[in-house]
Amino acid sequence: MRRPIQRLAALGAIALAVAAAPLFAQAILNPPPLVTSPTYLDDPPPQQEIITAAPAPSYVWVPGQWGRTADNWAWQAGQWVQPPFSNAYWAPGYWKNSGGQFLWQSPHWAAADQGVVVQKPIAVPATYVETQPAAPAATGWVWQPGYWTWRGTWVWVPGEYIQSVVPTAAWTPGAWVSAPGGTWQWSPAHWSAS
Repeated sequence: MRRPIQRLAALGAIALAVAAAPLFAQAILNPPPLVTSPTYLDDPPPQQEIITAAPAPSYVWVPGQWGRTADNWAWQAGQWVQPPFSNAYWAPGYWKNSGGQFLWQSPHWAAADQGVVVQKPIAVPATYVETQPAAPAATGWVWQPGYWTWRGTWVWVPGEYIQSVVPTAAWTPGAWVSAPGGTWQWSPAHWSAS
């Protein structure tokens, strides 16, 4: 009696693999186009974003950033997402020097050494003292101070001027927040509605 069930299960798995094969083949045969440049291209200045309340404790904020296509930059707004695994952190897009060319590395999830959820809060290092440069001549720019962010280890993000979308927004430093099961989750520094 066991053998017919095992055979049915094996046939079902084969049928599923055959049905899904075109999807896998399409992903391999039609990868996203590579974006290359003979020189490094600076990202446009980031846009100010207001972070709303998380839809659930397991969600993390993925900040907005400029994405690169072959021809131009396109703003990708931040959003709350559920990480694909427990020690995942969001790695923003960047240019990688490869054989004298610059290759755009799209944003993606990466694995942290210890993760964004920990058993106890890990002390935030002291804030660097930064010299704030003169503001840009154009209006609508605000200073976003440098801050520490947790990516399995502490990473310093330097201060910079950004375009203000919500003039009344207030800067909120990052902090550890109590999460389910007696764990702690890092809430990154962000702009919030005041």
